[in-house]
Amino acid sequence: MKVSIGYLPLKNIDADVFMHPIRVENKECIAFEPKAEEAVIGLITKYFCNGKVPEIIQKYFDEMDDGYLFSESNFDEFDLEKIESLKILIVGKDVLLHPRFENIKKFLEILSYFGGIKIEGVRLDNIFEPSDPELAEIAEIEKEVLPDEIEELDSFDGSVVYECDDPKIVKKNELLCSQQFIIANKIKSLEVYVNDELKIIKKLPELKGTFGVVLEVSKDYPFKRVKINVLTK
Repeated sequence: MKVSIGYLPLKNIDADVFMHPIRVENKECIAFEPKAEEAVIGLITKYFCNGKVPEIIQKYFDEMDDGYLFSESNFDEFDLEKIESLKILIVGKDVLLHPRFENIKKFLEILSYFGGIKIEGVRLDNIFEPSDPELAEIAEIEKEVLPDEIEELDSFDGSVVYECDDPKIVKKNELLCSQQFIIANKIKSLEVYVNDELKIIKKLPELKGTFGVVLEVSKDYPFKRVKINVLTK
């Protein structure tokens, strides 16, 4: 099974399952909260590597507060069961732009080496495969790759849009959104201002959830809180 995480499901990616805060009806999607990629990848790593790792990493897994992480990320054990045939994890730009990417990469190192999962889209350091195993200080290697504690999640209440860099998906003057987004933001016109920039509403029936999509090349994590001003006549 190929699973992508960090790619907008509207993208043309060869994956069996898309893991992303935005869901698309005609694709197999597992949704979670924005900025929860660190928690989700941490939980995935524990699921596939528990009992297969050195003592120092196992202790880290044992001390993980799974209940809190599941609750805050809106991701659960049933979602893990949906990807239990995972063979390839395709890592997208949302993960690469995540402020905790360096810690996420440690989880990916563990998932790759001990879980046997092929990681695509990110260059790993292969820290568990030293060039000279006889001289390697394995304990030091384990400490170096041991993840930090997973950070508490930011709240993404209010109006939120996803910055997509593909003009084939959304045009510069458009706000791509679902019916849920329109209702949540009390939009009753065909045009709105998003942070003072005029956008034409383009409703996509297969798009699910309360996040809009705009065209923008992100230099940081692409989910943004915005101010939506509804036009009144």
